[in-house]
Amino acid sequence: MSNKTYTVMIVPERSSQVRRFIIPQKRLVQFALGVLAVVGVSLFMAVHYFYMVDQASENRTLKNENVILKAQVRRVQDEIARIDGTLQRIDQFAAKVRSITQLNDPERNLAIGPLSADASKPPEVLYAPGERIDYEDEILDSKLALRLVDSKLDQIESESLTQASSMRELHEYFADNDAFLATTPSIRPTRSKLLTSTFGVRTDPYTNHRVMHKGVDIAADHGADVAAPADGLVIFVGNRGGYGKAIVIDHGYGIQTHYGHLSAAKVEIGQKVLRGQVIGGVGNTGRSTGTHLHYEVRYNGIPQNPEKYILD
Repeated sequence: MSNKTYTVMIVPERSSQVRRFIIPQKRLVQFALGVLAVVGVSLFMAVHYFYMVDQASENRTLKNENVILKAQVRRVQDEIARIDGTLQRIDQFAAKVRSITQLNDPERNLAIGPLSADASKPPEVLYAPGERIDYEDEILDSKLALRLVDSKLDQIESESLTQASSMRELHEYFADNDAFLATTPSIRPTRSKLLTSTFGVRTDPYTNHRVMHKGVDIAADHGADVAAPADGLVIFVGNRGGYGKAIVIDHGYGIQTHYGHLSAAKVEIGQKVLRGQVIGGVGNTGRSTGTHLHYEVRYNGIPQNPEKYILD
């Protein structure tokens, strides 16, 4: 680079003194390059700043969308859990109704099997009621959760169609068997739900031997009402050995109900009773260790588990 110089003169308005500055060309070039560098850096920083602001705004939008999406997923989860629970209760209720009406008896040619493919294990679920899937903060994970929810909804739709078919069959059966339905035990003989002894083999409290317990023992207050679980005809009232004061009701179709250890009987032999009608009071008569009701259901003389004849 040459040693050329430039002279800059400053002439004041009211002074005769003139100031001169001699600037080498090399300095001017350096100054110009410096200005260009500053302007370039400033432009780069400005562009980068606006880019970052735009990215931050987009990230906030995505984050808000993700929060909304996850909230929607959780609401749908809760609704699915509620519907799933309702379907399970309907399934259990239908199974009980089928049991007490012998709809699963192969000899009647009405068995359709369990409502699920394998009754020994519960249907596959993608989550347990109340459980939360651990989602990350990315939209992708929330969309994956929605796909899982869609899969669960398809499963519930399939189960609901199966149960709707089952309910239609039950409705058709009952429409043709009104008398049988009215005479089938289906309610609790007492308001109490406390069972002190269940149906099946147990240790006899008197002999300490393993014996078959033909019914259930329901704890209740002395004198509490005992109601008929279905329409029927009273065929026995009186003392019956270890049963103490007892009542037997014949409901027809081979079904009888037996009540033992009563404190009082409020019906007579030959009397017709209706479902829910009070027939006696809970007591402690006969071979009993405390106040309770002994309740049996027999089908063609064979003891059945009374719990399967209680729909509530």
